[in-house]
Amino acid sequence: MNDSYENILERMSNKFRELSGYDADRVSDVGVRMRVLAGEIFSLTSQLDHIKNQMFALTASGESLDRHAQQAGIQRQKGNKAQGRIMFRLDMPLEFAVTIPAGTLCTTSDGTLNYITKEELIIERGSSFAYARCEAENSGSQYNISSRQVTTIVTYFSVGIGITNATSFTGGTDDENDDSLRKRLIEHIRNKPNGLNRSYYTSLAVSVDGVYSASVTNNPTQRNALILYIAGKGARASDEAYLNVQNMINANKSFGVSASIYHATLDTVNVSVRISTSGSQLFADVSPKVVAAVTAYFERLLVGEKVTAASLGNVIYDVDGVDNYQLVQFEDHITALGHLAVLGTVSVDMIPTEG
Repeated sequence: MNDSYENILERMSNKFRELSGYDADRVSDVGVRMRVLAGEIFSLTSQLDHIKNQMFALTASGESLDRHAQQAGIQRQKGNKAQGRIMFRLDMPLEFAVTIPAGTLCTTSDGTLNYITKEELIIERGSSFAYARCEAENSGSQYNISSRQVTTIVTYFSVGIGITNATSFTGGTDDENDDSLRKRLIEHIRNKPNGLNRSYYTSLAVSVDGVYSASVTNNPTQRNALILYIAGKGARASDEAYLNVQNMINANKSFGVSASIYHATLDTVNVSVRISTSGSQLFADVSPKVVAAVTAYFERLLVGEKVTAASLGNVIYDVDGVDNYQLVQFEDHITALGHLAVLGTVSVDMIPTEG
């Protein structure tokens, strides 16, 4: 860590006193110059510290971390767009069909989250409503919302037409954060792939978009054979990602090595927690944050990674506004080989008050 501005200025003042025999007055020419120079030195050392951090994978962040990863053939994984359905309804049935084109932009009541229809929608003559498949305008977990939140059409003449999302929008995930990317990069550096070890095939699998984690084990019934399990972020990997992994492995596997690829088996884990809130925080405001934190915790899990009450409890306790928590009938989940722990139901209640 670079020295503080105050420490730099103090050392300069002490040295001036040592050489001149008196203190420099703050408003004197020397005093002003000294403070300006101390500020420039502090700024320069701060920049040098930043550059030093960005030089190494362990401390790099943002674009610099991306460059370290790219040198190792690793890309930051992209997030997914939330999916759901929106109902378009007329004030009354009409004597003609109403067509709403694909690409119609809809938004939430506060105008902060936009969703786009993925198909042309026709409200038939004599009918008053129809449903359209929609997705979020951008990727990100903030687009995961409950039903009846999308209320306004943006890009279509909407007089006499009302909308609402008939289902929750789910499946939205954020772009891979620095911690996750750094973890994969360090693992790659520590276990340098050579075409024969399991780390090599894990690196190949997670380089495919839509694959968040992978686990590789030797096939006990066949020599020079591996079994590869893949998963998305807190979910099963898509069929497209599965095929892309197959192509990646087949194109890059070592001579004489065979690899069988499977979707990881999903183990559903239900979470029930009771909390008390701190200060003036309201339970209604804090409980959604707890749900979001628990959801994010499970999305970060890798294939074969266990779920412990201690790690889950730490996540809950770190939520702003949580004063105390109790996990209800929760036991550590030891995830088997080729399995991924995924979140089932999550409920949040108040810790009962005594008396």
